[in-house]
Parts: sequence; C-alpha cells; structure tokens
Amino acid sequence: MSSTPTDTTEDRRRWPQQWADEVHGKQNLDFIDECHAPNWVGHFDGEDLTNTEYKEMQRQLLGGFPDAEFVFGPVIVEENTVAGHWVMTGTHTGEFAGLEPTGRSVHVTGTFVTHYDENGRAVETWENIDQFSMLQQLGIAPEDFTMGGMLRTLVNLVKSGL
Repeated sequence: MSSTPTDTTEDRRRWPQQWADEVHGKQNLDFIDECHAPNWVGHFDGEDLTNTEYKEMQRQLLGGFPDAEFVFGPVIVEENTVAGHWVMTGTHTGEFAGLEPTGRSVHVTGTFVTHYDENGRAVETWENIDQFSMLQQLGIAPEDFTMGGMLRTLVNLVKSGL
C-alpha cells in the first residue's frame, strides 16, 4: 500500500479507511510517520498535538482497545482536503487513559478534516470525538445527564485518575 493518497478523488476517499487498517488493524504506528508531514499538527477536541503526541495517543488507544475497528463514511474530498465521519468499535481489555480494563464494548463516533500538502502528506487535522459517550459506555459517566449524574461523573473521574 502506498503511504500517501494518490491524486484521484476515489483514492483520497478510501485513504482514511486504509490508514485505519494499517495503524489499528496491523498496529503499525510507524505508518503515521510515513503519511504525516514532519510539521503536522492535530487539533483534537481543543487540544493541539504534535506527531509524537499523536502517536502516543494512538498507542494508548491500541493498548486499551486492541481489537478497535474503524469504519469511515461518508468521506468528502475537496482538492487537498479530506473530511468525514468514523465509527470505532472495540472492547476495553487494557488500561486506557489511566482507566483499568472494564471488559465493556464501545461504539464511538467522530468527525475529521485533514489537509494534505502537494506531496500527499497530512499537514493539519481537526478532529472531534464523542468522548462523553465513550465514558458512558465504560460506566464512568451516567447514561442520563442530570445534575446528580454530572456529580457522579466527576467523582468517578477523580477516582479513576482521569
């Protein structure tokens, strides 16, 4: 597989799924270095990440959810920008963000926009992840969002060290 998307719209549309298959399916974190420009910056739920920080985030995700699978769609391509929606499913069988394994399955969604340079390498990514839903599915946050539920969530987060 080429480490950079090609010039056709369809190849760019398939690129996010190919990326996930390589990074999560094959657990090949070095692939990130191949497809991100050295000065890549990511914006994830309001936090800016470097390549090194992003690889650590993916390492933690793989450790906590080694069976994580991503499905992308729809994916929209506009010149050097690719945007879309993804769904991740996986089972929490390892430590993740300081949280001991719960054995629970999760179904998490997110959206992304990635801009590529003239060489086909990602230079900037914006991503939003439904982290609250993940916390609900892991039993950290309540299913019903009420004031009492919010207080229980805070207590659970403090207890878990998040």
